Amino acid sequence: MKGVILAAGDGTRLAPLTLDRPKPLVPVLGRPLLDYTLDAFVAMGITDLVLVVGYKEEMIRQWVGDGRRYGAKVIYVYNPDYELENAISVYAARVAVPDQSFILAMADHMISPQILAHLLAMGDDHDTLCIDRLAHASPQLNDATKVWVVTNGRHTHSSMPHQAGAAFIARIGKEIEPWNAVDVGVFLFTPAIFSAIEELMDAGNASPNISQSVTHLIESGHGLRACDVSGAFWMDVDTLEDLRYAEAILKGQ
Repeated sequence: MKGVILAAGDGTRLAPLTLDRPKPLVPVLGRPLLDYTLDAFVAMGITDLVLVVGYKEEMIRQWVGDGRRYGAKVIYVYNPDYELENAISVYAARVAVPDQSFILAMADHMISPQILAHLLAMGDDHDTLCIDRLAHASPQLNDATKVWVVTNGRHTHSSMPHQAGAAFIARIGKEIEPWNAVDVGVFLFTPAIFSAIEELMDAGNASPNISQSVTHLIESGHGLRACDVSGAFWMDVDTLEDLRYAEAILKGQ
């Protein structure tokens, strides 16, 4: 299975650190954010990787190269519309993963290999989002994407096979109420995600985000599984506060 890492955005909320470098190369304890994500994939044997790049993309290409020093094979997809929402970067990746399932992560989401292990254990036959029910620290919750997770018995709009006790995403968004878990930013996608993004764009949404795109999957009856990774380390680094919190956690490990 391939891994796709979104590394295209300009990271304005981390300015001034992102004025002279792309956000994925902002250092955390002396190592670029992107290195932590790459290491997590390789640790789980996912070595065929696609980097979607945009802002100052030449610096990322120069740093990562062909991926050999990480133990990976890295190819690049350029998204010229990197200032648009993040589903545009997902859609750009379709040229590299046109007809297969893949794992999607964000270059600014530090993740542990344990998260990928949980996700891989669920199989690759349906779209899935990793969620955390235990997140409580303000740097994890500030501006987080929330989800409402339901069990199989309460999920009636999905074409997925019924599994006793299985969990699914019923709603997703930053402002939803109520919510009972947080989006970790790691997905397993089938090619259905590209169709969902395309349908939103055809309907007039020229710049959909990932939450809107997976909501379309849910509402169309395709459904979205939940993979509970509560307790595993992850950190979405958007601000200087997030960066300092991540460094404190890593120092304590």
